[in-house]
Amino acid sequence: MAATADDGAVRTADPREDDRPAPSRRRRWLAPALCAAIALLGVVLALSARVGPVQGDATQGFTLTEGDGSLAPDAPVSFELTATEDDLSAVGMVLGTWTDSADCTLTATIARDGDELASQDTECSDLADTVLTPVVEFDPVPDSADEEFTVTLSVSDDSPLPPAIWETLDGNPAAVALYGEPDRPMLSAVGLVLDRVAAYAPVWGSPGWVVTLAALVLACVALLALRPRWGLVTVIVLVVARGLLWTVLIPPLQGMDEPAHFANVQFIAEEGRLPNWNTEERSQAYSDSLGAAAQEMRVSRFQPTDRPDYDEESVERLRREDAAAGTESDGTGPAASYPPPYYAVGAGFYHLAPDDTVAQVYAVRLWSALLGVGAIVFAWLFAGEVLPGRRTARAGVVTAIALQPMLAHQFALVNNDGWVIAAGFAALWIGARLVRTARGPWWMLAAGAVAGAAALGKPFAALTVIPIALGWLLGKVRYRVRDWRVLLGEPLLAAVGVALTYGVWLVAARVLGIDTGLGFPEGAQDGPRGPIAYFRSQVSPDFAEFRQLWVDQLWGNFGWVNTPLPFGAQQVIWATYLVLALATVVWLVLLVREHRSGAVDEAVRGIDQMIALCVLSGLGVLLGMYGVEYGFFQSTGLTNLLQGRYLLMVVPALLALPPLLAERLSRRRPAAAVAAWTVAVGVLALHVTSVLVIAQKYYL
Repeated sequence: MAATADDGAVRTADPREDDRPAPSRRRRWLAPALCAAIALLGVVLALSARVGPVQGDATQGFTLTEGDGSLAPDAPVSFELTATEDDLSAVGMVLGTWTDSADCTLTATIARDGDELASQDTECSDLADTVLTPVVEFDPVPDSADEEFTVTLSVSDDSPLPPAIWETLDGNPAAVALYGEPDRPMLSAVGLVLDRVAAYAPVWGSPGWVVTLAALVLACVALLALRPRWGLVTVIVLVVARGLLWTVLIPPLQGMDEPAHFANVQFIAEEGRLPNWNTEERSQAYSDSLGAAAQEMRVSRFQPTDRPDYDEESVERLRREDAAAGTESDGTGPAASYPPPYYAVGAGFYHLAPDDTVAQVYAVRLWSALLGVGAIVFAWLFAGEVLPGRRTARAGVVTAIALQPMLAHQFALVNNDGWVIAAGFAALWIGARLVRTARGPWWMLAAGAVAGAAALGKPFAALTVIPIALGWLLGKVRYRVRDWRVLLGEPLLAAVGVALTYGVWLVAARVLGIDTGLGFPEGAQDGPRGPIAYFRSQVSPDFAEFRQLWVDQLWGNFGWVNTPLPFGAQQVIWATYLVLALATVVWLVLLVREHRSGAVDEAVRGIDQMIALCVLSGLGVLLGMYGVEYGFFQSTGLTNLLQGRYLLMVVPALLALPPLLAERLSRRRPAAAVAAWTVAVGVLALHVTSVLVIAQKYYL
């Protein structure tokens, strides 16, 4: 049976879009309704999590400098700590434990006016290295506000390796006063979190709006499960609500590299010209207003004190200092080498806000949230191509994409990653479309434009050409296209698309004398820089480097990559990777065996090609990134170029694999929907966990 493609070419109709009888009402709704119930249960369990003593509205912030030697057994260390609120109930310390190797018993006491309030012994093996850890906890002191307390640290005489005391930039101890009950439900702290979110946030960050947005996200998930035919509209509403919610969850300038990206936007908006990092005309990369905001947001402080104060006096101080500061800069910040499209549009959003740096950061974040809406539309189109006729499975896959925690994070910050990710989703959609198209000249022109547009975010994003090339190749094999005019002409059209986007920027940059930042800097790092040396730097028996990048950072390490998901969640993700890899191997074995026997029908062949597109796109972009880092390694001797978020642009391919493999291996049509919604529920659990992690880090 044949059908005419949109471009006039003849293509085989997908046998999965047949006249099979629809499943019974009970079968149709049972799996989505069950998944919705599980999701609701997961949210209830997450909200019932426990929380201990929390930081005050005004916290003791510090920047670590260097260790001040070990805590000697015969030399206790005492310091004064002033409580800023009532109900002081614990003191947290940041101590160096020699990479968790400290061996001792630490005794911490707290006294007021010479009277000891509490003493606590802690085995040094229980102290996390350079992480804030409560060292003495006690019943809340109701009248502790503005009172001075004496904290004393000592170790036993037989301690072979005591912890180190950190020095700080301002000379204060690396200690934080904590308040409230020692063990209470997280739900009891929601009001405090909402009030602190609202301290600096715009109108949609008020407590009522935040609760409404969170409820709307959950309602959209349930609606997608129960009414998948409303999928596109519902998922757009979900992503708008998610975007607004996450723009206020992360304090201003606390996103990865956010000050550098905002500096570009501010420079374009204030100066009316493009940044140029490679220039001799340097005065200051960041404006005074941006510097004042970053200082009050404590961007340079050590975690978890890298958070603003939330008391009224601190909020007013920021506004006063920002109003007095200038907005002039020289456009030579760390992000100035990136192409300008993201920042130029962001400058328009910048002008929507009043003359207030924090308000302007929130306004530009709306541009990233809008890119998230565009990205989810492309994800919806991609899911429709790889799962045609599977409304429930399609809705499940796109729900999982919309809830992926790091996608939510990146589409809520001033950062050009949102531009790259949206273009990556568009490339996946076009690649999947090309698999189902015999001849697609206009699609290839669009594909080239998409790949070029991706590179207008960050040059390495040109790797989006990989899923496009794979889709084109699979389509030509599927329809046995041998016309040399097609095989040569369509890639040339793609090149035209690149020339009309990224090529135009290269020419414009040359004319304007702007350095495009292509190429790697040279480094003086000693040692070999060949492929064997690079391979050894990346491979270890426990896959530590790999897991840090593609589990920890890809799925949820927020802020400046210093706010990770719990270790247990990372273990679940890693186990899921292994199961998915095993299923892929089983599919390959089955594919080879059935190919040899000639027992593969057209419907199965279509699924196989979509599985191949997803697997090869993910692996191809991953290997391409390692190739880019290898070039960086050869030039600099360093291996710190890659970050997990760079692979977010192929997340739809990763999340589409479970339903595709489930249907292919089980040969049962409902298996795709069950697998898709199982994944969606798991990602929802990760999303809720991520919100709780961020709340704990920045607001408690």
